[in-house]
Amino acid sequence: MSAADRTCQHCNGSVAGKRRDAKFCSASCRVNSHRAEVGRVEAIRADVLIDRQMRDALVESLSLNPQDEHDPAKVREAFARMCRAFAEKFA
Repeated sequence: MSAADRTCQHCNGSVAGKRRDAKFCSASCRVNSHRAEVGRVEAIRADVLIDRQMRDALVESLSLNPQDEHDPAKVREAFARMCRAFAEKFA
């Protein structure tokens, strides 16, 4: 099978001029394919990101699964749950 016969696994574009074992036509297609596989297709909004300390605190409190740190609804829910637990403990 020649390079001209091979197509990108993500967009079905040509992989001509790429390595013999290339599966994607570009880095963008490779990344987008991976994001589609893991279920994160849309871009992450900057206001949803949490810093490492907050993520660690949410994970340690068992409020947030590390794989859910980019899901805005789950981050808000985990933060609210942690805040309620903190308030109940120290209020």
